[in-house]
Amino acid sequence: MAIHKPITASDFPEANSAFTHTPITIGFTTLMRDLADYIEAERDLEHCGSWDPACDAWIRDAERARAHVLDAITALRGTPVCRREDLPLRRYADLAQMLIESDSPEQVRDILALPDRFPQVFRCAGTGPVARRVDLMVAGFQQHLHALATLEDVADMVEADYVVIAPGEPATMLVPAA
Repeated sequence: MAIHKPITASDFPEANSAFTHTPITIGFTTLMRDLADYIEAERDLEHCGSWDPACDAWIRDAERARAHVLDAITALRGTPVCRREDLPLRRYADLAQMLIESDSPEQVRDILALPDRFPQVFRCAGTGPVARRVDLMVAGFQQHLHALATLEDVADMVEADYVVIAPGEPATMLVPAA
């Protein structure tokens, strides 16, 4: 009646070599969620004014979201590394914290350039299922970092670095006499 024919390829990887979560990957997914919440809370603040009654609540939400992100990063740093593929995730968590806490346009620019300057440190070596999955997690996190960099506060800080002074103008701002 029914003829048994295997449909799984003979070179299909064994179940034990497939991706399994480690404490770092679990913490990293939590961090991604918290970072997305923080970005959304900051975007809410971009369009509010002091006249808006919801502004106070949005400020509290943004502060709470920032605290959750920084707590998730701290927790991720305290988590032991179980495999070498966990290292890029931990490094991206460090990048996120540096970006959130940066206070100058030079820092923001340098932080965002690090993954491109040192791809061997921020990507997994190899093509196995674990490396591919972690690289996908990293790609999603990079999108979050770029979204964070496009927020008005960060973007204005980066654009402020590119002020052009005409050749005949003084490089310092003069303060009016009192």
